[in-house]
Amino acid sequence: MKKHLAIQISENAVYFNSIHDELVTEVDCFFFKDKIDYRYKEQLEQFFLEKKYKEREYDEYSLSWHSALTTLVPNNVFSETNPESIFRLCFSADIPSNHIDYNRIPELSIVNVFMIPLWVKSFFVIKFPRIIIQHEGSYLIRSIFRGNTFNLQTVITIHQDTFNLIITQKNEIIYYSNFNYINCDDIIYHLVFSLQQHQLMNEKNQLLICHGIGASESIVEETITNLKKLKEFDRSKIENNNQLLIKSHIQCV
Repeated sequence: MKKHLAIQISENAVYFNSIHDELVTEVDCFFFKDKIDYRYKEQLEQFFLEKKYKEREYDEYSLSWHSALTTLVPNNVFSETNPESIFRLCFSADIPSNHIDYNRIPELSIVNVFMIPLWVKSFFVIKFPRIIIQHEGSYLIRSIFRGNTFNLQTVITIHQDTFNLIITQKNEIIYYSNFNYINCDDIIYHLVFSLQQHQLMNEKNQLLICHGIGASESIVEETITNLKKLKEFDRSKIENNNQLLIKSHIQCV
C-alpha cells in the first residue's frame, strides 16, 4: 500500500492530506493565527507535533504552495532573463529576491514564476528531505494537461480571499491569473469578463469549481448555484471538483 502525504499551504492555512493508494484517508487542517515569518514555523512545529507526523512514514511527499503572485512565461522569454526580473515586471510587490522561485513545465514549454517565502521551504525540507515543492498552479496545469484539453475547459480554484482561474482550449492555456474576491459575485464577474475578452462566453464550456485552501464550502456552492442561473452557461457543464488538487499531487510525484 503506497502512502502519500500531500500538503497544501498558503499564508492563511495548511492542509495535511494522508493518501493511501490514491484514496484520501485523513485530512488535518490548521489556520495560521500569527502571520509573521518566524511565527509560521512555530505554529507549524506545534501542529506537526500534536498530530504526530514525525512518527508517521510515507512513501511520497508533496507540497503545493498557493500565492496569487504567480505568472506564466514562455521558455524562450525565461531563458533571456531571470526570475527576479520577470517577477518585478509583473508585480509591484516589494518581495526579497530569495522569496522568488520558479517551476519549469516542459510539457507546455512554459515557466511558472512565483513568490514563496523562505519559511515554507526551510520548514518542510528539513522535515521531509524528499518532498516535492511546487506552486499550486504548476500542479494544476500538469494535471489538467494529462487529460483532454482540446475542448473549452475552465478551472476555478477558490481560496480564502483569492481565486485562481485557468482557461484551456485546443491543447493550449488560453488564460491563467489570480484575483481577489469578497463574495461569489466577484468570482463570477472576473470569470465572465475573462471569457468575454477571449470571445469564449457563449461556447460550450466545462467549468470545474475547486475548493482551495481556507475557502468556505458555502462560497463554492454559492458560486456554482449562481453560475447555473445564468443563461450564458446553459450549454456548459458546471461541477464541484474537490479532488482535482489532490489528484494533481498524486499525478505529479
